Parts: sequence; structure tokens; C-alpha cells
Amino acid sequence: MTAPGRAPRRRALAPLLVLLGVLALAMLALGAGADRGTIALFDGQKRTAPPPPAEGQAYEEPEWATEDQPTIPPPMDPMSRESFVRILVVLGVIAAALVALVAYRMWRLAPERLRGAGEVEDEEGFTTEQARDALAEARRSLSTVVSAHDAVIAAWLALERAIGRAGVSRAPSQTTLEYVVAVLGALALDAAALDELAGLYRRALFDPHPLVEADRDRALLLLERLESQLQEAP
Repeated sequence: MTAPGRAPRRRALAPLLVLLGVLALAMLALGAGADRGTIALFDGQKRTAPPPPAEGQAYEEPEWATEDQPTIPPPMDPMSRESFVRILVVLGVIAAALVALVAYRMWRLAPERLRGAGEVEDEEGFTTEQARDALAEARRSLSTVVSAHDAVIAAWLALERAIGRAGVSRAPSQTTLEYVVAVLGALALDAAALDELAGLYRRALFDPHPLVEADRDRALLLLERLESQLQEAP
């Protein structure tokens, strides 16, 4: 268990380390892009004239032969090379900063992500009494809303609100369906009834055909079954 105040200091230190890393990469970029002058190149061979003819000897035109010189591409403009290097380094700095930012965000979210999908912290547990109130509120919404389709949605949202008021946090990897099923399932309620009730809510959200009164009646029956289980609980 970490000492109080240590976590805030670690959170404050992480952005500072990211900033120092970006500054260091920027200094490397300036050093890599510095102008080091033009590189001297030598092209061709030195040509020497033949010796003059001796006295009394007729002059003959010498045979000249030259070797084919390899074609050397023109050197890159120093300014173009410098700009290219600087662009590469700037892109590298930006990529490194993004990686550091993502790593920092993952570090911040790690404690919540490591919790299991169905785990609830001890200090934020959902009690049996709170579950009874949540199911009763959901049943009232299911009975009073005129449209059967909207009534099923309102009932499920009532469960979500009741669990949220109790202080039970939802893991980032959980959907709202998994959130409600996990919290109520931790009270040893009928898993099949919970899954079927969640299925009705899923149909109300994504099925192109609206729910009908038979679906409302089925949802009421499932809520009553869950409430009766809680009544029997100690």
C-alpha cells in the first residue's frame, strides 16, 4: 500500500520526465542539423603532355587515349540535406512525445484497468438493501412509462443510476450492460434472469423492431424474480 502523498508526487514527476525527454531530443535535433560545410570532391585525372620529339625525327601526332570516367551524381545541396535531417529529427521528437504521452496515460489508468470486470472494491460495495431499492425503482419505471419499448430502457437506466449513486465505479473496459450485470451478479442473483433482462435492454437499443407489451411483461416478471431472491437474502 503506497504512503499518502506519494501518488501525487509520482503523477507530477511523470510530465516533467516527458518534458525533459522532449528537450533532450530537440537538442539532438539542433546538433544533427548543424551546417558542417561543403564536402570537397575531386573529379577526373591529371592529364600530362607527351615528351617533345628528338632532333631529326619527324613529328608524329601521338595517339591520345582517355579513360571513361564514371558518372558521379551531383552532390546534394547542403541546405537541402540540412533541411531533410531537421525534418526527420522533428518527426522523431513528435513521435517520442506521443509515445511518452500514451505511456503516461496508460500508467494513470493502470490501477482501474487492472481491476477485474466483475470486481467491486470493498469500500464501494453494493449492499442488498441498495439492490432492493434499485430493483423497485426499475420496476416503477417499467410500469409507468407508456411505451413498452421506452419502459424497458427506462428501467435499465434506473438500475444504472442507483448503482452509480451507491458509489460503485465502472471499469474502463466495461460496457454499461456488463457494469449492471457484474454489480448485481456479485449479490448471487439469478444470472440467467440478469442476462435475459440485459438482452431485452440490448434489443431496445439496437433492434430495428421496437419492443412490445409482451416484452414489458417479461421484464416485469424478471424484476420480480430478482426482488424475491433479495427478499430471501439475510
